[in-house]
Amino acid sequence: MMRILVTLLLAAFYSIPTTWAISCTGCVDLDELNFQKTVERFPFSIVKFDIAFPYGEKHEAFAAFSKSAHKATTDLLIATVGIKDYGELENKALGDRFKVDDKNFPAIFLFKGNVEEYIQLPSHTDVTLDNLKAFISANTPLYIGRDGCIKEFNDALKNYANIPDAEQLALMEKLQAKQEQLTNPEVQQSGKAYLIYMRKIHEQGYGFLEEETKRLLRLKAGKVTQGKKEELLRKLNILDAFRVHKVTKASPEKEEL
Repeated sequence: MMRILVTLLLAAFYSIPTTWAISCTGCVDLDELNFQKTVERFPFSIVKFDIAFPYGEKHEAFAAFSKSAHKATTDLLIATVGIKDYGELENKALGDRFKVDDKNFPAIFLFKGNVEEYIQLPSHTDVTLDNLKAFISANTPLYIGRDGCIKEFNDALKNYANIPDAEQLALMEKLQAKQEQLTNPEVQQSGKAYLIYMRKIHEQGYGFLEEETKRLLRLKAGKVTQGKKEELLRKLNILDAFRVHKVTKASPEKEEL
């Protein structure tokens, strides 16, 4: 009988889907003892209430958001609360405190410096990376943009492709000075990419953006390492900052050889 029981347990263990994504890089695990003390240490906290061992697209989106948020700010706690509906019912009381519907996991809350002031991500909103970023942007002064992007640069470059050459050069000088003041190595690299694309669009016109986007997408679809794919994605995100709804400026004429 014992041998049969062990066999069944092993079979159950190995039948767990390989898509389970139990880890959440950068997330803090909270429980009934440390929840309030931890949340109140941060200006803002985003907390995902979920099953004890979460998996699937929604959990993966939250984990991806955690990575992006850690790069962008130190003022936001990203945390998870695992609720068990068996055994000692760990954290169930904490879920009940915030009226978490255990039939509709996950439930995601934004706390603003204390446990009494919070907003819940609407249940009709899909839990995606972009929606989580939008949720934070709409309800806090924090900016968590796409990977590789710098808010100040993005704001300055709206309609860049259409402004006169002299204004483009002046803006290039201004952002060059700001790039030199950046201290984070990864952000410095992003700043350099912005300046390279500014120069290319100034010299070649808006057509450069379309051609470069196609080139980067081809590379990303090829056989490259995960690190290289992330680098290419950051460059694509930066290129998107230069897009305009309508091109009103003629492309520079190419000199004939």
